Amino acid sequence: MIPVEPLAKKKEQIIREWVSLYHSLVFRTIYYYVKNRATAEDLTQEVFVKAYQKFESFRAEARPETWLYRIAINTAKDYLKSWNHRKTILTSTFFENNASESIEHQIMQQFQNDELVRTVMALPTKYREVIVLYYFEEVKSPEIAELLGVKESTIRVRISRGLEKLRQSLKGGDHDWISLSNS
Repeated sequence: MIPVEPLAKKKEQIIREWVSLYHSLVFRTIYYYVKNRATAEDLTQEVFVKAYQKFESFRAEARPETWLYRIAINTAKDYLKSWNHRKTILTSTFFENNASESIEHQIMQQFQNDELVRTVMALPTKYREVIVLYYFEEVKSPEIAELLGVKESTIRVRISRGLEKLRQSLKGGDHDWISLSNS
């Protein structure tokens, strides 16, 4: 019989590796939902705590990033349903302070102000999540279907409708970067 202590150390080592490999992936995924850097950082930490706590439920044949995506998406959705999120929205406008921003914050702000990103972020969640996963994170539609627990055909419809909403919002309709060629 293998002693419990070495198993716990191995679990901890694996989670540490996942944090170093997938932190930015989890952060971006959550950020696309909550649209707030500080909240995304907190929820990213929460995702890795949940991964540690539920490590025994991880199936070794699954890819770690798929499992972490699922936890991240559920964590973000749970947060958006929570009273804490509603309270944050009500109070955040009173406490915004742009003085003495760091370079990193200014770059992130510039990124947030980009027309495409703003438009994608304004999409309803069911369209935003598939557009972000498919185009920004380059996750294939079968894997998105698995992550979200819906049929692949539903994912393709959501991508198509999301792109149409983007075209309408951007008022151009001819953007080369919006194509379904790699569906």
